[in-house]
Amino acid sequence: MSNFTSAFEDEPTPEEAGETEESTPETFYANPIEFFADLLGPSYVREVNGGSEFVWCPQWYKHVEALTRVEALWRAWEHLRLDGALGISTWWINHADPHMSILMAPNGPFKKCIYDGHKERTTPELLSLPHLDPSEGLYH
Repeated sequence: MSNFTSAFEDEPTPEEAGETEESTPETFYANPIEFFADLLGPSYVREVNGGSEFVWCPQWYKHVEALTRVEALWRAWEHLRLDGALGISTWWINHADPHMSILMAPNGPFKKCIYDGHKERTTPELLSLPHLDPSEGLYH
């Protein structure tokens, strides 16, 4: 049985597990890195870089956008895995496919990386979207 389906096995309800509203349910994966290595990465078998329509950086976690998107995917997966009816489908359609399409896009966050390694972005214009502080009082 794959990791994906075994992780979606029936879980006890929070009440059955003795959880209260203030307690946090236990996660299947300890963190987004473990989630990626064990489930997300192996779920996306694609040819990447080198003329492919998909781009990926093997050090994806060094890209803030990628790390936060994978963390969002992990958190959504942890929540939806407990839904035995539509959870897996909801996760794929509403979370995995949109995030991964952006991450693997040729003009996405890995545009300057190559398959063999990560290319550091060092110039200020490559570290963030341009930003100028607004006048005071915008949100006060």
